[in-house]
Amino acid sequence: MNTEKKRILIVDDSADDIHFVMESFSTDYAVLAATSGEKALQIADKDPRPDVILMDVEMPGMNGYETCRRLKEAESTRDIDVIFVSSHDTTEEKLAGYDAGGSDYLIKPVQREMLLQKVKLAIHNRADREASAEETSSAMQTAMTALSNIGEQGVIIDFMRRSFSADNSETLARQIVEATTSYGLESSVQINSPKKPVYASSSVSIPLLEKELLSRLTGETRILESGRRLILNFGVVSQLIKNMPDDDDRRGRLRDHLAILLEGAEARAKALAIQTGVASFVADSNQTLLEIEDLQKIQQQSGMQIMDDVMQDIETAFFTYGITEEQEKEIMDIVQLGVDKSQVNLEQGIQLNQQLRAIIDRLAQFSSM
Repeated sequence: MNTEKKRILIVDDSADDIHFVMESFSTDYAVLAATSGEKALQIADKDPRPDVILMDVEMPGMNGYETCRRLKEAESTRDIDVIFVSSHDTTEEKLAGYDAGGSDYLIKPVQREMLLQKVKLAIHNRADREASAEETSSAMQTAMTALSNIGEQGVIIDFMRRSFSADNSETLARQIVEATTSYGLESSVQINSPKKPVYASSSVSIPLLEKELLSRLTGETRILESGRRLILNFGVVSQLIKNMPDDDDRRGRLRDHLAILLEGAEARAKALAIQTGVASFVADSNQTLLEIEDLQKIQQQSGMQIMDDVMQDIETAFFTYGITEEQEKEIMDIVQLGVDKSQVNLEQGIQLNQQLRAIIDRLAQFSSM
């Protein structure tokens, strides 16, 4: 078993921040430090390379964003997770961090436990990526082969056909990612389902910063481009494409294809939301009807018992007051008429429930189609 400590590189021009990281991680990790972006590039390019880099944004000379971009451009360091640590909590800064290649973005001052948790997560995610690299490469090759056979338009047709069988938002999100992968593109998808946002990604795990950006940009411009990244917003469905091609013709075609694909996905997502809402309504209505039916049975039995008691009390009173047989019959007829009307009223309530039950049954059939 490999017991070598994982390596963390802290890049910061503040001695206090470096000391804080050293103190927090020195027991379980091998901690390296650089006070500039230039020095960080030198350290990161030497074996053994760091597993995680904690990057300050504002530094003399090369800032954190540029340092991260250079790390991601170099084949030897592009897979190292970079966690930005900054005092700026704005969407623009986080977009800049993500665009530079960061996997997370923490705001100073950072709590020790939070920092430990983020580093552990980054190391875990990198291990997952390395373990699945061969599988991902094989899947990408298969997708590219399929693309050459069915053509770019075929991907859209196949997605539309498959989306009809999606019975929940999770399945639909995966289908969007799979269709996009057929174009050789890496992407993440967010669907704002009625209960909670649903995510899917072509990566093993979707970075937290990526989730936050998808959430923040939902409802913004329908199509937004930044470098090789493309963000699409269609109603409740948002998608982030990470590696649009440089070729202008292919880039334009894929942008159009993806817009059509997401338009279809939006329609299916809305249909699923309606279906889910109807199913929830049917379940709630069934429970309410059961409670009403039970209450009606109790009321019917109670009403009949009350009327029986009244009839018996009246018959007893006849002997007490010594009324004639004709008077007795007249009174009993009046009481019986009231009993009959009460019974009719109860039966009408039952008939109404039966009609409501028929409507709910039809809704249930609709929701399961």
